[in-house]
Amino acid sequence: MIKKDWKAEFKKLIATKGSDKLRMELTPFRDWRVVVIVFLTVLTGSIGFNIYISSEANRDAFFSAAPKSSGVTKFNEEGLKKVIKEIDDKYAQFEKVKTQEILLVDPSI
Repeated sequence: MIKKDWKAEFKKLIATKGSDKLRMELTPFRDWRVVVIVFLTVLTGSIGFNIYISSEANRDAFFSAAPKSSGVTKFNEEGLKKVIKEIDDKYAQFEKVKTQEILLVDPSI
């Protein structure tokens, strides 16, 4: 089996033909090669992630909930009174603003 030199392969991806030290020349083959490799890497990762999510969802690993206790739930009467009082206060404030005379001066007059 032939051992592949990954450093040389990576340098081949980003190397230019010629001596452009600042890497300012247009190299569409190198640029498209990098774009395609990145796209395929992201696509492979996405497919792997989707397979993982699907397999976990099929085993009900994501959507399992802790069993609820069979005890009686106590009604929070004080909380209900507090919420009703706040709603009544907001309604009274709304009615007051709705019937109140506007005291702003119109600058266009």
